[in-house]
Amino acid sequence: MKMTTKLTVLLGACGALVLTSTLAARAEDRPFYGRLDLGGNWSRDLELKEFFGPVAAGSKVRLDPGLRAGVAGGYQLTDWFAGEVQVGYFENRINSITGATRIDQATFANVPFLVNAKLQYANRTRFTPYIGGGLGGSVAIIDGRHIDLNGIRLRGTGADVVFAYQGFAGIRYALNDRMGVSLEYHYFAAGSPRWQADLSDGSGSGYLRFGRSETHSVSLAFDFHF
Repeated sequence: MKMTTKLTVLLGACGALVLTSTLAARAEDRPFYGRLDLGGNWSRDLELKEFFGPVAAGSKVRLDPGLRAGVAGGYQLTDWFAGEVQVGYFENRINSITGATRIDQATFANVPFLVNAKLQYANRTRFTPYIGGGLGGSVAIIDGRHIDLNGIRLRGTGADVVFAYQGFAGIRYALNDRMGVSLEYHYFAAGSPRWQADLSDGSGSGYLRFGRSETHSVSLAFDFHF
């Protein structure tokens, strides 16, 4: 998938979540909120477990820093506790792969869908610190125009769904009684994805398989309470 298509899908999900929260709030007058965030991420090197056949022990996939975006819809159950659902997007350009002789326009992305629990310290100031965590899954996406390794060529886009979880912390500044901005940090981890051999040209068979991913990100968020 191209970057524009991926961002269009994410923005569509953003609009759906915010609209759902708005309609629910008008119907029942409850403290729902929507939140958008945008920032950057950096990911640890991935273990390359298979490239349509065996690879050398210790093979790695090195990723460049990349984009983070997210949208969440939540419900403030008490002054200190909220539950929310969140959809995000992480993308990193593949910088190098052990043993690869050519890499053109290759990216690795995660699209997580998580259920979060959020704890915050309500006080008399405009600043509210918070922490939380979430569980769910992620769509792991490999997109490569051209990757050559061991005489095998990867070309195309593949996706796999894996288990994912996160922890996060931040501090919110209240602009007024409905809106706020936050600076937040996320630690995100996802399971080992596997893509089928129809992405490859050459004598390879089997799968392309990475190890688990770990991503750190910092972003700015805007929220609106209904």
